[in-house]
Amino acid sequence: MRRKGIFCLEGHWEKNLQKKSTVEPILNLLEKQEKIRYIHHKCATKEEINFLLTKWSQSLYKTYPILYFAFHGRPGEFEINPKENYTLIDLASVLEGKCNNRVIFFAACQTLSIPKKQIKTFLVKTKALAVCGYNDEVEWMVSTAFELLVLYALQNNVFDGRGINAVRNKIKTGFSRISDELDFTMVTKND
Repeated sequence: MRRKGIFCLEGHWEKNLQKKSTVEPILNLLEKQEKIRYIHHKCATKEEINFLLTKWSQSLYKTYPILYFAFHGRPGEFEINPKENYTLIDLASVLEGKCNNRVIFFAACQTLSIPKKQIKTFLVKTKALAVCGYNDEVEWMVSTAFELLVLYALQNNVFDGRGINAVRNKIKTGFSRISDELDFTMVTKND
């Protein structure tokens, strides 16, 4: 099966820019060990994110169907910088109709701690196959290790209704303890 590329947008985790926290080492590991290509960009403004999302939605990047957001988060949004947040409503407007057979992974605390109806509205508007992320606060190192497992699990099935359900089942059964501990959720367009 052809590997699915990962398009990662990451925030600045620390106020002190001398600290170098990043999820890029797990992406590098996936690329070196499993030949999973990735594109990684640090973002500090809404304009940067919008520019990169517009790029990602172009056919040139169709082999990168996993959109991976690594930011601090709150219910229904993630933090771009201490003064600016990016909501799922903002994201749905930029990606409206552009996410067919793509998966959006919010590696941001509490971003999916919203009513399932709002998540379904997001899926319908963007046409994404699935969204996944956390309902609660998570510890950075543990969640990052878990994200490595999820990003790898996303490789093993076709991105269609049956395939994404198989991925979700793999995460629920194979990684159930850590998934439950992190209050991880995956919602598909078929739910």
